[in-house]
Amino acid sequence: MVDTAGEPEELPPVDSWISKVDFRSTAEVKIPERLVDQVIGQEHAVEVIRKASEQKRHVMLIGDPGTGKSMLARSMTEMLPREDLQDIIVYHNPEDPNEPKIRVVPAGKGREIVNAQKAEAMQRREQKASMVMTIVFFIIGLSVILSYNWGAPTPEFRTDAPNIILFGILVAAIIYIATRYTGHRQENLMVPKLLVSHTPDEMPPFVDATGSHAGALLGDVKHDPFQSGGLETPAH
Repeated sequence: MVDTAGEPEELPPVDSWISKVDFRSTAEVKIPERLVDQVIGQEHAVEVIRKASEQKRHVMLIGDPGTGKSMLARSMTEMLPREDLQDIIVYHNPEDPNEPKIRVVPAGKGREIVNAQKAEAMQRREQKASMVMTIVFFIIGLSVILSYNWGAPTPEFRTDAPNIILFGILVAAIIYIATRYTGHRQENLMVPKLLVSHTPDEMPPFVDATGSHAGALLGDVKHDPFQSGGLETPAH
């Protein structure tokens, strides 16, 4: 725990301080590249932040507004090891949709896995669509063939040919609708969701979690498992 308020220090008069500074304009002032080196007047807190980052420990900063708490916390992201970043992938759990499966992979691998799963799902969807269209045309063609009277000297349509063709079209339409709109949801569920994504050279994330209630900090819950008839939102 670090108290960033501290006791106020007595500063020298501005005129005497300026006379000792060797620069003519603010353009000559060198600004450190690292954020932690830009913090002024919080030497003890900076030391604690450096040690906590090196040892991967937690820090609680307490102080008045404007004393540099958020700046110090953000500076930790520049000192944390980037190679330890991880992606989090969420998979659908067919046994219990309300308890999805979680997988942790190295940074950058999550998006590759999700894109590969999407491409595989798209390929399966295209293969399924081709197979369905083949079945549909086969049924329609078979109904047209059966509507002919092949026993006659000259093949001609039977008297009930319209009914046979109409029945074939109806069966083909039912198969097409049933296979096209019932399997997409299951295929979409099999594609994992990328919950946390990083790039290998990305800095560790910093979240300024300031809120007066849990909804402001964590966000609203959009998952509704109590709907029926396929209207419930997937848990992942």
